[in-house]
Parts: sequence; C-alpha cells; structure tokens
Amino acid sequence: MKAEIISVGDELTSGQRLDTNSQFISRRLGDLGINVRHHTTVGDDLADNVAAFRIAAGRSDVVIISGGLGPTADDLTREAMAQAFDRPLEFRPEAMQHIESLFKTRNRPMPERNRVQAMFPVTSRIIHNPHGTAPGIDLEVRLESSEGGHDHSSRLFALPGVPAEMIEMLSQTVEPRLIAELGLGQNRWYYHSLKLFGLGESDVEKVIPDLIARDRTPRVGITVSKATITLRIAAQAASQQDFDSQILGTIEQIREAFGEFIFAQGDLELQDVVRELLDQKDCTLSVVEVGAGCWVGQMLSDGFEPQANSGLKHLTWLPTRPESTDPDWLVNLAFRSQQSFKTDYALAVGIYPAISDFESQTSLPWADLQVAMVGPLDQAEDKADDQRNRRKVVTKSQRVSGHPELFYQRLAKTALDMLRRELIGE
Repeated sequence: MKAEIISVGDELTSGQRLDTNSQFISRRLGDLGINVRHHTTVGDDLADNVAAFRIAAGRSDVVIISGGLGPTADDLTREAMAQAFDRPLEFRPEAMQHIESLFKTRNRPMPERNRVQAMFPVTSRIIHNPHGTAPGIDLEVRLESSEGGHDHSSRLFALPGVPAEMIEMLSQTVEPRLIAELGLGQNRWYYHSLKLFGLGESDVEKVIPDLIARDRTPRVGITVSKATITLRIAAQAASQQDFDSQILGTIEQIREAFGEFIFAQGDLELQDVVRELLDQKDCTLSVVEVGAGCWVGQMLSDGFEPQANSGLKHLTWLPTRPESTDPDWLVNLAFRSQQSFKTDYALAVGIYPAISDFESQTSLPWADLQVAMVGPLDQAEDKADDQRNRRKVVTKSQRVSGHPELFYQRLAKTALDMLRRELIGE
C-alpha cells in the first residue's frame, strides 16, 4: 500500500519552520507496513492545495495532510478538499459543540470565525481532537482511472499542524482506522544499517550493483553523511525475528564484499566505535593534533566525559608544527603525549591545512594527512629495555580531499579509522 504525506503552510515552503510532522508520520506509517512514496509541501494557496490533493489521491492509497485546519483565512485544507473532490462543505453540529465546550472550559468567548472549523466535506468523517479546536477530516474518494482501468480509491486524513495535536489524533484515531478498516498492521517496515568508511559512494555501488536494485527484496539503499557511507537494509516483516531471517543473506554478502571497511551497524558512528573499543580493552588514549583545528578530539569528546582511568584521557592542540628537522616529528609528538599523560595509546595527527589556503584554487581542498600512533608496551622479555623500542608504532600518510564542509570530517575519520583497525588487530 502506497502513501503520501502533504504538509501545508507558507512557513514551511519559505523555510522559516522545519517540517518535523512528515518525518514522524512516515515512521508511524512504516510501522503499519505502509510504503511512503511521496512527501509534498505546499503553501497557503487554494489552487495549489487543490492540485496537490488531487495528485496525491490519484497515485496513493493513503494520504495524510497536516496543517491548514485553523480558523483563519489562510487555513485552506477543508475548502481545498471540498473543491478537489467535489464534496461541498456542510455544518456538523457535534463538531461545533466540542469547539464551544473548549472555549467555555478556557473561560473565553468563541470568535465567530471558529465556526468554520465545524464545516466538513460531504461524506467525510470527523477525527476527534481532544485538546484542540481543529477537528480532523477523514475522507474516502474514488477517482476515475485516466488509463481506462479500474477506478482508484484513496483515503485522505487531514490533521492539524500542531505537533502535539497531530500525534495524538494520529495514534488515537487514524492508526486504529487504518488497522481495523484497511487491514493494515499485519506487517511493518524494519531497518538495519551497516556503516562504512574508506570508500567512495560510487565505489560501493560498483561492488554491489545487484544488491541495490530497486526491485530487490530486501532493499538496500546507500546514503552518505559526513564522509560515512551507510548501507540501509529495509524489508516488510511480521516480526523482528522474521526480518532478521530475511536479511541474513544480504548482510553476509555485504560483509564479504566490504570486510574491513565496515566499522559498525545501527546508529553507531566511528568515534563511538573507537570509544567502545578503548573501553573493552580497558585502555586509555591521548590525542595531539596539529594545524587548523582539533577535529579528532572534538569527535571523541562530543557528549563524552573523560574518565580518570579509562577511555579518552587528554587532548592537545598545536596550531602550528613544532620547530624540528626530525622526519619522525609526529611520532615524537605521539610518544611524548603518551609519556606525559601515561596513556596506553597516543594518536598524533597533522598538519590540518586551513580552508583559506585553497580559496584561490578551483579544485577541492586536499591534504597529505600524516598520522602516527604509539601503542602499549610489549611485555616480551627479549625486547630492549628502552620503552620507546618496546612500543608498537604505526604511521600512515594519505592524500585526502573533499568538499570544504566535509574536508575536516574526512581527515579526522581517516585518523580514527586507523586507530580503530589497530584496536581490533586489522
């Protein structure tokens, strides 16, 4: 079953307010096994609303509309529904009684304009609004097929734009009607995510073209955010157990294809994984970064309180490179950080270039990033007594480029991924 969500209001089309209602409704419909195919946002214009409602009803089985049910002149949803489907508005005394009772409870006179909220398209049903003056509208329409086939039936639900009222009416009235009257809720959409770092989106797509085919079940989608690639597996199932069984083969194919590039599943980010690995190994970490910012430290410390004996222990930022002709200067920084703060691991990253260094260039910002990591002491007796010679040292140099807004994310995650691989022994 296909669904469409329509959000109404100039405040949305102008960008003055973020449309969170559509996100919430989509998730709830997915829980009922409904496939949301379209999100539409339309301003406070009657002709545009009429057109949007007709288009949605012509291609979707269920349409949820939020907004435009208030009493003012720019609230046009009920009038647009009436015009779109040739259902004249009629007065509903029971709705008027509820509206009047709300004003009496609040000890306020009811403005005459609020009478419009008791007007409903002919044949529609009222959706009770327990705490607001804007009842919702439940309207079923049947449209003639333009291709000479069977007529298409669509169920439209109009709800207030106020999130608290919309959520309550959706859960108390709309969802029970969808379940009881349309037989929905037997299956729902489930999702599982795998996170990758170190590959480009096009590289991933080349490796698994068959897995991301749109007619495949389960579906696999690719999204990119802050230099992290997410493979999102989706399928309809009767239970979590049924879903897990459906996607088992797909997960195995993805893991076989990308192996070490997969760093997590679910909502975990790369920095979360590194923190968890440090905690599991009961190890501490110090970080020193050189150049334009403290990006690894920012990721690791965001929302995290360093503890005295575990996890992230100390962050150091050096705006400029220390004066040194030693080619191992970054390794030396890591070693000194480790010794100073008595940590198991030390990570040194640099040099971050300033974005302003690339303003005169036409190409994307780039840098030859250097990373040095010093690990714990090797306790083997045949090793030298010098602590430095008994520690594992890993260095990496990699050219990194990207859009200015993602450049530092990519640089920092390159360093974090090196540390992750070391912590898990890859």
